[in-house]
Order: sequence, then structure tokens, then C-alpha cells
Amino acid sequence: MIKKFRARTFAEAALRIKAEMGPDAVILDHHEIKNPPNPNEKVEVIVTLDDISEVPPPPGKSSKDTGKLATYNNKGIKPVDWQNVKQKPPEKKTASIPLDKSYDYMESILAEFKESIFTEIKENVLAEIKKLREDFSAARSEFLEGVKVTRDRIPKEFSHVAAELSKNGFPAQIAQDLLAETMLFCPVNSRDDAYVKEQMRKVLANRIPIAPRPRLRKGRPLVQMFIGPAGAGKSGVISKLAGKATITGNPNVAIVTTDCYRMGALEQMEAFAAAADIELERIASPEEVPEVFERLRDKSTVLVDTAGRSLKNEEHEAELTVFYEAIRPDEVHLVLPLNMRNRDLEIAAEAYMALKTNRVVFTRQDEASEQGALLWLPIKYGIPLSYIGNGQGPDNIINAEKEIIASWIIK
Repeated sequence: MIKKFRARTFAEAALRIKAEMGPDAVILDHHEIKNPPNPNEKVEVIVTLDDISEVPPPPGKSSKDTGKLATYNNKGIKPVDWQNVKQKPPEKKTASIPLDKSYDYMESILAEFKESIFTEIKENVLAEIKKLREDFSAARSEFLEGVKVTRDRIPKEFSHVAAELSKNGFPAQIAQDLLAETMLFCPVNSRDDAYVKEQMRKVLANRIPIAPRPRLRKGRPLVQMFIGPAGAGKSGVISKLAGKATITGNPNVAIVTTDCYRMGALEQMEAFAAAADIELERIASPEEVPEVFERLRDKSTVLVDTAGRSLKNEEHEAELTVFYEAIRPDEVHLVLPLNMRNRDLEIAAEAYMALKTNRVVFTRQDEASEQGALLWLPIKYGIPLSYIGNGQGPDNIINAEKEIIASWIIK
């Protein structure tokens, strides 16, 4: 008896053969099926039982002589009419492999198959990596060529301001837009260096978004909340704003801090508040917010300091959100150091936008080698500038002014 078995793998076929035909089965042929219609039938194994053979009837007898319907003998063989059987040409026999030895053989085939697949995958991955490198190299070359072409197309009278924009870290598209607009205001006969710089400053000033000045109200204080990454200078900004308010005739200012865990932070704020005679309240949990703000209801301005921790700290983000929901500030100022890399500024801005940030404060302006973020970051995230810290002194903080910022960028 010859039987075909189809399966997904040779190992699976061998298990089925052993289960159905026992250990006496002999493999006659095995091969993979090309383009199988059924994905679960990728290989075919042909087997037989080496102890079963068709037995001819006794001489002079045939199945027709019995007068009975054809039946099967004790070996499961249907009787054959040997008188009418035509002689078939001898078939080419395929070398058979006993089943007890075929498992090892199939294992070796499977191992070779796995190795070939692994080799193919590895080669494909290496080819993809090579292609990615080539694509990156081509993109880089194209970018550099594009920058060169852009520079080559800029009239020489604008090369100086173009270099200033590049030095200040402006993205290429924004720099090109600024240059194009500036060219419109510079007639061909009025393109000396001083005039071009003046027009560029005007274009910059016109683009810089500035937040409106805080307006004090009767009946309840203006609440300004300051958020930002650790080390951005939030406490310094609040101290400077509180001190400036008392000097300029607004002594009715209070400070609320939720930063009760950073070593030395609370002590520094307490020392400043005591020296400046400014009321300081501490809030350790959102549940304390109503009681604290009830005590401060007669103040004109309340400045809220928050803890700065890792931008990737989900627990800190959740805690800050809970405080925001409890306090409901009128203004949320994102405090960022201007000497931070552009990409890090973007990451910080994106991390804090969920808290409905509506103002941005830059610190360390005097330490930054690039001033471009004073324009491109507010434009990109739609948050205007409110304050700028430009020194370590107690009065080194200013309201954001367009003309001043433009003069820092184009000197």
C-alpha cells in the first residue's frame, strides 16, 4: 500500500506517518511543493509498508471464479483478476529509507532548511541596512547640496544676516522665510549692510509672539503657575518677579510652592520670602489647595512654584496634572533655559503642552550662544513669550520685548 502525506513541514509529516502507518513504514520519496495552494501543505512524503505485497490467487483461480463480490483478504489487499491484468513496464524504484532512520534524516533536512532560511533572512537584513545607509548618505548629500544652492542663491548683500540666522540656530525653512520677507523691504539701491540688518530686525520683531501683560483684578488674585524641567530656573524666576513687584509698587504678592521635596529648595524660598517680606505658603498635596488659597484671597498676585523632575517620569507628570486641576491657574508659564539644545527644547515643550501651557519664559539668555529659540519655539508651539531671564542678579528679568529680542539675534 502506497500513501501520500502532505504537511507543513517534514517533521510534521513524519509524526503523521508514524501515527497512521506504524514503524514499518518506508519512505519512497519526499519533496517540497512549489506554490502550494494550501499553506499547510508545503511538503509531500510518499510511503509504503514493506511487509505488504499483493498475493496472486492459486493457479487456475481468479476472483471471477468465486461468484462472490470482491472482498479484502486478511492483509487488507483487494483480490485482483490476474488473468486480465496487463503487464506494466517496470517502474523506476526510488531508494527507500526505513522510518526508524528517516527521523534523523528529516531532522538533518530541517536543520539545513532552518540554516538556509536564517542565511536568507540575514542577507535580507544586511541588504536593508546597506540600502538605509545608502539612502541616508544620499539624503545627506542632497540636503547639503540644497543648503549650498540656497546660499548660492542669496544675494551677497544678505549673506551676513543669513549667517547670523544660521549661527542662532534657526531651522532652514524659517530662515529662508525671514530672508525672503526681508528682501521685499530692501530695494536694490538700498542694500547696504546697516539697512539690511535694520529691515531684518523689523521682520523678526513682527514675527515674535509676545504675551499680553498680566492684568490685576479685584476680588481674587491673579494666579501664575510656573512649570518646567529640573534646573530650568523656575524658583529664580518667581523670586525675581516677586521682588520686582514689591519694588514697583505691588507689595500684595504671595508665593505658593509645591516643591517640598527637593533638598534645599524650600529653605531657599523661605529665606528669600523672609528677606523680602513676602508671604509664602507650602502645599504638600492637592487637598491643601482650597484652604491655602482661601487664606490668599486678598492678594493681588499669587506665584506658584512647582517641582522640576525628569521629563520621562510619569509619576511626576500625573502629580503635576493633579496640582494643576486643583489650582486652576490663570496663566501657565513654561520655563526653559535658552542655552539648552534645540532638540531638548522641543522635547521639553512637547512634554508640558498637555498642561495647557499659555506662556513661555526663557532663562539664561545671557549664557546662550544661540538666540533663535526666542522666535521659532513660540511660533512652533503657539505659546507667546512672557518673561526673559538675562542674568543672575535679582533684577535680571524683563518683560519680553520684540525689539530687544530682535537686537539680540541680529547685532
